[in-house]
Amino acid sequence: MPDFSYRAVDKAGHNIEGTMTADNEAMLNQQLHGIGYWLIDAELQSKINGPRKVSVTRKELIEFCSAMAAMLGAGISIVDAFRTMTEQSTNPGFLHVMEDISLNIEAGNTIADSMLMYPNVFPSQVCNLIKAGEVSGNLPGAFKDLQLHLEWVDKLVSEIKQISIYPAMVLVTVVLFIILLFTFVVPKFAEILVSLDVPLPVITKWVMAAGEFTKAYWWALIGVPIVVAVVLRYAIGVSEELARKADELKLKLPIFGEIAKMVALSKFAHNMGILVKSGVSILQALTLCKDMVGNRVVADAIADAEVAVNEGKTISSVLRQHEVFPPMMLRMITVGEESGQFEQSMLHVSSRYDEEIPVRVKRVFSILEPAIMLTLIGIIGVVSLAIFLPLVSVMGGIG
Repeated sequence: MPDFSYRAVDKAGHNIEGTMTADNEAMLNQQLHGIGYWLIDAELQSKINGPRKVSVTRKELIEFCSAMAAMLGAGISIVDAFRTMTEQSTNPGFLHVMEDISLNIEAGNTIADSMLMYPNVFPSQVCNLIKAGEVSGNLPGAFKDLQLHLEWVDKLVSEIKQISIYPAMVLVTVVLFIILLFTFVVPKFAEILVSLDVPLPVITKWVMAAGEFTKAYWWALIGVPIVVAVVLRYAIGVSEELARKADELKLKLPIFGEIAKMVALSKFAHNMGILVKSGVSILQALTLCKDMVGNRVVADAIADAEVAVNEGKTISSVLRQHEVFPPMMLRMITVGEESGQFEQSMLHVSSRYDEEIPVRVKRVFSILEPAIMLTLIGIIGVVSLAIFLPLVSVMGGIG
Protein backbone atom coordinates (compact mmCIF):
# COMPACT_ATOMS: atom_id res chain seq x y z
CA MET A 1 0.00 0.00 0.00
CA PRO A 2 1.20 3.54 -0.70
CA ASP A 3 2.24 6.02 2.00
CA PHE A 4 0.57 9.41 2.40
CA SER A 5 1.83 12.54 4.10
CA TYR A 6 -1.14 14.38 5.54
CA ARG A 7 -2.29 17.48 7.39
CA ALA A 8 -5.24 17.12 9.73
CA VAL A 9 -6.85 18.65 12.86
CA ASP A 10 -7.80 16.89 16.07
CA LYS A 11 -10.92 17.42 18.18
CA ALA A 12 -9.28 20.35 19.97
CA GLY A 13 -8.52 22.06 16.63
CA HIS A 14 -4.76 21.47 16.77
CA ASN A 15 -2.92 21.00 13.48
CA ILE A 16 -1.50 17.53 13.03
CA GLU A 17 1.02 16.46 10.40
CA GLY A 18 2.23 12.94 9.74
CA THR A 19 2.42 9.96 7.41
CA MET A 20 0.15 6.93 7.11
CA THR A 21 -0.20 3.92 4.86
CA ALA A 22 -3.57 3.48 3.12
CA ASP A 23 -5.04 2.03 -0.04
CA ASN A 24 -6.18 5.46 -1.23
CA GLU A 25 -7.07 8.90 0.06
CA ALA A 26 -10.62 7.88 0.98
CA MET A 27 -9.29 5.03 3.12
CA LEU A 28 -6.77 7.43 4.69
CA ASN A 29 -9.66 9.73 5.63
CA GLN A 30 -11.52 6.85 7.27
CA GLN A 31 -8.42 5.77 9.21
CA LEU A 32 -7.84 9.31 10.48
CA HIS A 33 -11.51 9.62 11.52
CA GLY A 34 -11.05 6.42 13.51
CA ILE A 35 -8.41 8.11 15.67
CA GLY A 36 -10.25 11.40 16.01
CA TYR A 37 -8.58 13.41 13.21
CA TRP A 38 -10.16 15.34 10.38
CA LEU A 39 -8.19 15.34 7.13
CA ILE A 40 -7.29 18.69 5.56
CA ASP A 41 -5.10 17.54 2.68
CA ALA A 42 -2.89 14.61 1.74
CA GLU A 43 -0.07 13.94 -0.68
CA LEU A 44 1.08 10.59 -1.96
CA GLN A 45 4.71 9.89 -1.09
CA SER A 46 7.12 8.40 -3.62
CA LYS A 47 8.23 4.83 -2.94
CA ILE A 48 11.71 5.45 -4.32
CA ASN A 49 14.50 7.75 -3.29
CA GLY A 50 15.35 10.74 -5.44
CA PRO A 51 12.78 10.20 -8.23
CA ARG A 52 13.82 13.40 -9.95
CA LYS A 53 17.31 11.97 -10.51
CA VAL A 54 16.09 9.07 -12.63
CA SER A 55 17.68 9.07 -16.09
CA VAL A 56 15.57 7.90 -19.02
CA THR A 57 16.62 8.16 -22.66
CA ARG A 58 14.40 9.42 -25.45
CA LYS A 59 14.49 5.96 -27.04
CA GLU A 60 13.15 4.42 -23.82
CA LEU A 61 10.31 6.99 -23.72
CA ILE A 62 9.44 6.21 -27.35
CA GLU A 63 9.29 2.47 -26.59
CA PHE A 64 7.23 3.20 -23.46
CA CYS A 65 4.67 5.32 -25.35
CA SER A 66 4.46 2.81 -28.21
CA ALA A 67 3.84 -0.11 -25.83
CA MET A 68 1.30 1.85 -23.77
CA ALA A 69 -0.62 2.88 -26.90
CA ALA A 70 -0.72 -0.75 -28.08
CA MET A 71 -1.79 -2.21 -24.72
CA LEU A 72 -4.44 0.42 -23.99
CA GLY A 73 -5.73 0.10 -27.54
CA ALA A 74 -6.09 -3.63 -26.97
CA GLY A 75 -8.28 -3.02 -23.89
CA ILE A 76 -5.70 -3.64 -21.15
CA SER A 77 -6.31 -1.51 -18.05
CA ILE A 78 -3.92 1.33 -17.31
CA VAL A 79 -2.68 -0.28 -14.07
CA ASP A 80 -2.04 -3.62 -15.79
CA ALA A 81 -0.30 -1.79 -18.63
CA PHE A 82 2.09 -0.10 -16.19
CA ARG A 83 2.69 -3.40 -14.42
CA THR A 84 3.53 -5.03 -17.73
CA MET A 85 5.99 -2.23 -18.49
CA THR A 86 7.74 -2.79 -15.15
CA GLU A 87 8.29 -6.43 -16.13
CA GLN A 88 9.85 -5.40 -19.46
CA SER A 89 12.00 -2.42 -18.41
CA THR A 90 15.76 -2.95 -18.26
CA ASN A 91 16.33 0.49 -16.66
CA PRO A 92 16.08 0.08 -12.86
CA GLY A 93 15.26 3.75 -12.33
CA PHE A 94 12.49 3.77 -14.94
CA LEU A 95 11.16 0.48 -13.53
CA HIS A 96 10.75 2.04 -10.07
CA VAL A 97 9.11 5.12 -11.58
CA MET A 98 6.49 2.98 -13.31
CA GLU A 99 5.92 0.94 -10.14
CA ASP A 100 5.38 4.17 -8.23
CA ILE A 101 3.01 5.57 -10.87
CA SER A 102 1.04 2.32 -10.80
CA LEU A 103 0.63 2.67 -7.02
CA ASN A 104 -0.43 6.30 -7.42
CA ILE A 105 -3.10 5.36 -9.96
CA GLU A 106 -4.38 2.56 -7.72
CA ALA A 107 -4.60 5.10 -4.90
CA GLY A 108 -7.02 7.16 -6.98
CA ASN A 109 -4.70 9.70 -8.59
CA THR A 110 -4.87 10.55 -12.28
CA ILE A 111 -2.21 9.28 -14.68
CA ALA A 112 -1.08 12.81 -15.53
CA ASP A 113 -0.76 13.84 -11.87
CA SER A 114 1.16 10.64 -11.12
CA MET A 115 3.56 11.32 -13.98
CA LEU A 116 4.04 14.93 -12.85
CA MET A 117 5.91 13.59 -9.81
CA TYR A 118 8.80 12.86 -12.18
CA PRO A 119 9.44 16.04 -14.21
CA ASN A 120 12.89 14.82 -15.33
CA VAL A 121 11.31 11.71 -16.84
CA PHE A 122 8.01 13.14 -18.10
CA PRO A 123 8.20 16.81 -19.23
CA SER A 124 5.17 19.06 -18.74
CA GLN A 125 4.11 18.61 -22.38
CA VAL A 126 3.97 14.84 -21.94
CA CYS A 127 1.81 15.16 -18.82
CA ASN A 128 -0.53 17.66 -20.48
CA LEU A 129 -1.03 15.40 -23.50
CA ILE A 130 -1.86 12.51 -21.19
CA LYS A 131 -4.21 14.75 -19.20
CA ALA A 132 -5.98 15.70 -22.44
CA GLY A 133 -6.24 12.00 -23.30
CA GLU A 134 -7.77 11.25 -19.90
CA VAL A 135 -10.34 14.05 -20.25
CA SER A 136 -11.29 13.02 -23.81
CA GLY A 137 -11.24 9.30 -23.01
CA ASN A 138 -8.65 8.63 -25.71
CA LEU A 139 -5.56 7.55 -23.81
CA PRO A 140 -4.34 5.19 -26.57
CA GLY A 141 -4.44 8.11 -29.01
CA ALA A 142 -2.62 10.37 -26.53
CA PHE A 143 0.20 7.86 -26.07
CA LYS A 144 0.38 7.37 -29.86
CA ASP A 145 0.66 11.13 -30.40
CA LEU A 146 3.41 11.22 -27.78
CA GLN A 147 5.25 8.42 -29.55
CA LEU A 148 5.07 10.28 -32.87
CA HIS A 149 6.19 13.53 -31.23
CA LEU A 150 9.20 11.93 -29.53
CA GLU A 151 10.13 10.17 -32.77
CA TRP A 152 10.00 13.55 -34.54
CA VAL A 153 12.32 15.11 -31.93
CA ASP A 154 14.68 12.12 -32.12
CA LYS A 155 14.80 12.25 -35.91
CA LEU A 156 15.47 16.00 -35.99
CA VAL A 157 18.26 15.80 -33.40
CA SER A 158 19.81 12.73 -35.06
CA GLU A 159 19.83 14.30 -38.53
CA ILE A 160 21.51 17.48 -37.31
CA LYS A 161 24.08 15.50 -35.31
CA GLN A 162 24.81 13.16 -38.20
CA ILE A 163 25.32 16.03 -40.62
CA SER A 164 27.51 17.91 -38.11
CA ILE A 165 29.86 15.09 -37.05
CA TYR A 166 32.20 15.07 -40.06
CA PRO A 167 32.69 18.86 -40.34
CA ALA A 168 33.24 19.05 -36.57
CA MET A 169 35.89 16.32 -36.76
CA VAL A 170 37.58 18.10 -39.68
CA LEU A 171 37.60 21.41 -37.78
CA VAL A 172 39.06 19.84 -34.60
CA THR A 173 41.70 18.00 -36.65
CA VAL A 174 42.72 21.17 -38.47
CA VAL A 175 42.98 23.18 -35.24
CA LEU A 176 45.08 20.48 -33.56
CA PHE A 177 47.28 20.20 -36.66
CA ILE A 178 47.90 23.95 -36.70
CA ILE A 179 48.79 23.96 -32.98
CA LEU A 180 51.19 21.02 -33.48
CA LEU A 181 52.67 22.69 -36.56
CA PHE A 182 53.47 25.90 -34.70
CA THR A 183 54.47 24.14 -31.47
CA PHE A 184 56.94 21.57 -32.84
CA VAL A 185 57.69 22.01 -36.57
CA VAL A 186 58.11 25.79 -36.84
CA PRO A 187 60.45 26.12 -33.78
CA LYS A 188 62.75 23.39 -35.18
CA PHE A 189 63.08 25.17 -38.51
CA ALA A 190 63.47 28.49 -36.69
CA GLU A 191 66.56 27.12 -34.90
CA ILE A 192 68.05 26.06 -38.25
CA LEU A 193 67.34 29.44 -39.87
CA VAL A 194 68.83 31.36 -36.93
CA SER A 195 71.99 29.20 -37.07
CA LEU A 196 72.42 30.12 -40.77
CA ASP A 197 72.80 33.77 -39.72
CA VAL A 198 71.04 35.19 -42.77
CA PRO A 199 68.62 38.14 -43.02
CA LEU A 200 65.08 36.86 -42.43
CA PRO A 201 62.07 38.09 -44.44
CA VAL A 202 59.21 39.72 -42.53
CA ILE A 203 56.93 36.72 -43.18
CA THR A 204 59.54 34.39 -41.64
CA LYS A 205 59.83 36.59 -38.54
CA TRP A 206 56.05 36.56 -38.13
CA VAL A 207 55.85 32.79 -38.46
CA MET A 208 58.76 32.31 -36.03
CA ALA A 209 57.09 34.64 -33.53
CA ALA A 210 53.82 32.72 -33.91
CA GLY A 211 55.72 29.48 -33.34
CA GLU A 212 57.39 30.78 -30.18
CA PHE A 213 54.08 32.09 -28.83
CA THR A 214 52.28 28.80 -29.55
CA LYS A 215 55.07 26.75 -27.96
CA ALA A 216 55.03 28.93 -24.83
CA TYR A 217 51.27 29.34 -24.49
CA TRP A 218 49.74 26.26 -26.17
CA TRP A 219 47.88 25.51 -22.93
CA ALA A 220 46.22 28.94 -23.07
CA LEU A 221 45.21 28.49 -26.72
CA ILE A 222 43.39 25.29 -25.77
CA GLY A 223 42.31 26.12 -22.22
CA VAL A 224 41.10 29.71 -22.53
CA PRO A 225 38.35 28.98 -25.14
CA ILE A 226 37.14 26.08 -22.97
CA VAL A 227 37.08 28.22 -19.81
CA VAL A 228 35.35 31.09 -21.64
CA ALA A 229 32.73 28.69 -23.02
CA VAL A 230 32.06 27.21 -19.56
CA VAL A 231 31.84 30.65 -17.91
CA LEU A 232 29.53 31.99 -20.62
CA ARG A 233 27.29 28.94 -20.34
CA TYR A 234 27.09 29.38 -16.57
CA ALA A 235 26.42 33.12 -16.89
CA ILE A 236 23.68 32.53 -19.44
CA GLY A 237 22.17 29.93 -17.11
CA VAL A 238 21.94 32.31 -14.15
CA SER A 239 21.19 35.60 -15.93
CA GLU A 240 17.88 35.89 -17.75
CA GLU A 241 18.96 39.14 -19.43
CA LEU A 242 22.19 37.58 -20.72
CA ALA A 243 20.30 34.49 -21.87
CA ARG A 244 17.87 36.68 -23.82
CA LYS A 245 20.72 38.56 -25.51
CA ALA A 246 22.37 35.23 -26.38
CA ASP A 247 19.13 34.04 -27.99
CA GLU A 248 18.86 37.30 -29.94
CA LEU A 249 22.45 36.85 -31.13
CA LYS A 250 21.76 33.27 -32.23
CA LEU A 251 19.05 34.47 -34.60
CA LYS A 252 21.29 37.21 -36.04
CA LEU A 253 24.32 35.03 -36.75
CA PRO A 254 25.24 34.81 -40.44
CA ILE A 255 24.12 31.50 -41.98
CA PHE A 256 23.54 29.73 -38.64
CA GLY A 257 20.98 32.28 -37.43
CA GLU A 258 18.45 31.25 -40.06
CA ILE A 259 18.83 27.59 -39.11
CA ALA A 260 18.39 28.41 -35.39
CA LYS A 261 15.20 30.34 -36.23
CA MET A 262 13.84 27.48 -38.33
CA VAL A 263 14.47 24.96 -35.54
CA ALA A 264 12.65 27.16 -32.99
CA LEU A 265 9.70 27.78 -35.31
CA SER A 266 9.51 24.08 -36.18
CA LYS A 267 9.31 23.23 -32.47
CA PHE A 268 6.55 25.80 -32.01
CA ALA A 269 4.51 24.58 -34.98
CA HIS A 270 4.92 20.90 -34.14
CA ASN A 271 4.11 21.25 -30.44
CA MET A 272 1.10 23.48 -31.11
CA GLY A 273 -0.22 21.02 -33.67
CA ILE A 274 0.22 17.99 -31.40
CA LEU A 275 -1.24 19.69 -28.32
CA VAL A 276 -4.33 21.12 -30.07
CA LYS A 277 -4.88 17.83 -31.92
CA SER A 278 -4.86 16.01 -28.57
CA GLY A 279 -7.59 18.23 -27.15
CA VAL A 280 -5.56 20.89 -25.34
CA SER A 281 -7.06 24.37 -25.76
CA ILE A 282 -5.17 26.84 -27.95
CA LEU A 283 -4.60 29.14 -24.95
CA GLN A 284 -3.19 26.28 -22.87
CA ALA A 285 -1.09 25.11 -25.82
CA LEU A 286 0.44 28.57 -26.20
CA THR A 287 1.28 28.60 -22.47
CA LEU A 288 3.09 25.28 -22.82
CA CYS A 289 4.78 26.03 -26.15
CA LYS A 290 6.59 29.17 -25.02
CA ASP A 291 8.75 26.95 -22.78
CA MET A 292 9.43 24.41 -25.53
CA VAL A 293 10.83 26.44 -28.43
CA GLY A 294 14.30 26.88 -26.93
CA ASN A 295 14.61 30.57 -27.82
CA ARG A 296 13.43 33.50 -25.71
CA VAL A 297 12.81 35.79 -28.68
CA VAL A 298 10.30 33.32 -30.13
CA ALA A 299 8.95 32.59 -26.63
CA ASP A 300 8.27 36.33 -26.08
CA ALA A 301 6.27 36.44 -29.31
CA ILE A 302 4.27 33.38 -28.19
CA ALA A 303 3.65 35.03 -24.80
CA ASP A 304 2.22 38.08 -26.62
CA ALA A 305 -0.02 35.75 -28.65
CA GLU A 306 -1.17 34.10 -25.41
CA VAL A 307 -2.26 37.47 -24.01
CA ALA A 308 -3.97 38.36 -27.30
CA VAL A 309 -5.92 35.09 -27.49
CA ASN A 310 -7.07 35.62 -23.91
CA GLU A 311 -8.42 39.01 -25.07
CA GLY A 312 -10.24 37.44 -28.00
CA LYS A 313 -7.74 38.34 -30.74
CA THR A 314 -6.23 35.97 -33.30
CA ILE A 315 -2.74 34.47 -33.01
CA SER A 316 -1.73 35.58 -36.50
CA SER A 317 -2.60 39.25 -35.85
CA VAL A 318 -0.09 39.37 -32.97
CA LEU A 319 2.68 37.20 -34.43
CA ARG A 320 2.62 39.41 -37.53
CA GLN A 321 4.18 42.15 -35.38
CA HIS A 322 7.27 39.99 -34.71
CA GLU A 323 9.90 39.81 -37.45
CA VAL A 324 11.01 36.32 -36.40
CA PHE A 325 7.86 34.81 -37.98
CA PRO A 326 8.11 34.51 -41.79
CA PRO A 327 5.18 35.35 -44.11
CA MET A 328 4.68 31.70 -45.11
CA MET A 329 4.12 30.62 -41.52
CA LEU A 330 1.86 33.58 -40.76
CA ARG A 331 -0.24 32.77 -43.81
CA MET A 332 -0.59 29.13 -42.75
CA ILE A 333 -1.63 30.18 -39.23
CA THR A 334 -4.24 32.56 -40.68
CA VAL A 335 -5.62 29.83 -42.94
CA GLY A 336 -5.80 27.44 -39.99
CA GLU A 337 -7.67 29.96 -37.85
CA GLU A 338 -10.13 30.81 -40.61
CA SER A 339 -10.76 27.20 -41.68
CA GLY A 340 -10.97 25.68 -38.20
CA GLN A 341 -8.08 23.34 -39.07
CA PHE A 342 -5.49 25.10 -36.95
CA GLU A 343 -3.68 21.95 -35.79
CA GLN A 344 -3.36 20.65 -39.36
CA SER A 345 -1.94 23.95 -40.57
CA MET A 346 0.65 23.93 -37.78
CA LEU A 347 1.66 20.35 -38.51
CA HIS A 348 2.03 21.22 -42.23
CA VAL A 349 4.36 24.10 -41.26
CA SER A 350 6.36 21.75 -39.05
CA SER A 351 6.63 19.15 -41.84
CA ARG A 352 7.96 21.76 -44.24
CA TYR A 353 10.62 22.87 -41.76
CA ASP A 354 11.50 19.24 -41.03
CA GLU A 355 12.33 18.81 -44.72
CA GLU A 356 14.15 22.14 -45.06
CA ILE A 357 16.31 22.12 -41.91
CA PRO A 358 18.53 19.12 -42.87
CA VAL A 359 18.93 20.55 -46.39
CA ARG A 360 20.03 23.92 -44.97
CA VAL A 361 22.46 22.28 -42.52
CA LYS A 362 23.98 20.17 -45.31
CA ARG A 363 24.33 23.25 -47.49
CA VAL A 364 26.09 25.19 -44.73
CA PHE A 365 28.56 22.42 -44.02
CA SER A 366 29.15 21.83 -47.72
CA ILE A 367 30.45 25.43 -47.78
CA LEU A 368 32.33 25.21 -44.48
CA GLU A 369 34.25 22.02 -45.29
CA PRO A 370 36.16 23.44 -48.29
CA ALA A 371 36.58 26.75 -46.42
CA ILE A 372 38.26 24.91 -43.53
CA MET A 373 40.50 22.96 -45.91
CA LEU A 374 41.45 26.13 -47.83
CA THR A 375 42.36 27.80 -44.54
CA LEU A 376 44.59 24.85 -43.67
CA ILE A 377 46.23 24.92 -47.12
CA GLY A 378 46.76 28.67 -46.81
CA ILE A 379 48.46 28.33 -43.40
CA ILE A 380 50.67 25.50 -44.64
CA GLY A 381 51.54 27.63 -47.69
CA VAL A 382 52.51 30.63 -45.54
CA VAL A 383 54.66 28.45 -43.25
CA SER A 384 56.34 26.80 -46.24
CA LEU A 385 57.05 30.17 -47.81
CA ALA A 386 58.45 31.49 -44.52
CA ILE A 387 60.82 28.53 -44.29
CA PHE A 388 61.96 28.32 -47.89
CA LEU A 389 62.53 32.04 -48.61
CA PRO A 390 65.61 32.21 -46.32
CA LEU A 391 66.84 28.86 -47.69
CA VAL A 392 66.59 30.20 -51.24
CA SER A 393 68.54 33.28 -50.12
CA VAL A 394 71.27 31.03 -48.65
CA MET A 395 71.43 28.90 -51.81
CA GLY A 396 71.69 32.07 -53.91
CA GLY A 397 74.58 33.31 -51.75
CA ILE A 398 76.42 30.00 -52.17
CA GLY A 399 75.88 30.12 -55.93
